[in-house]
Amino acid sequence: MDPLTIALDLASELERSGIRSVFGYGWWVLPATKLAHALGAALLFGCLVPMNLRMLGVWRSAPLHDLARVLVRSSLVGGLVAIVSGVLLLSLNARGYVQNEMMWWKAGFFIAALLNALALRFVPAWRYLARVDSRGTIRRFRWAGLIGLVAWGGVMVCGQLINF
Repeated sequence: MDPLTIALDLASELERSGIRSVFGYGWWVLPATKLAHALGAALLFGCLVPMNLRMLGVWRSAPLHDLARVLVRSSLVGGLVAIVSGVLLLSLNARGYVQNEMMWWKAGFFIAALLNALALRFVPAWRYLARVDSRGTIRRFRWAGLIGLVAWGGVMVCGQLINF
């Protein structure tokens, strides 16, 4: 079986699941879900852009640890809201989304961004960031910042290019 067939089967199951029944509670549920998805994505992207720019070397006077402490936690909240609301919206027309090429690009950028964040999390320099003066730019963080900007930017652009 090819990946598209598997994805279409999973999409069919998602459309048949009880998740869609959430939208039957009232006329306001769909607009509220779309708003939650937009706000979650905005919070996620709004926290990650300054973080990635700082890792690239912008705002060197701001300690990286202090920025990371606030922005990473806030981006996790935004990401959780965006993912939950995204699955709800996906359940409305999952097969249509699976057949849309932009959705596959968005998924690829999303996976790259998550792998970048996970790899960064396990870099020893990141774990010991609170114990050192992080006003300079650590070389390996530059690559993580660049990859993060490109990957999350790709997620946002592809999300806007999906027309449903």
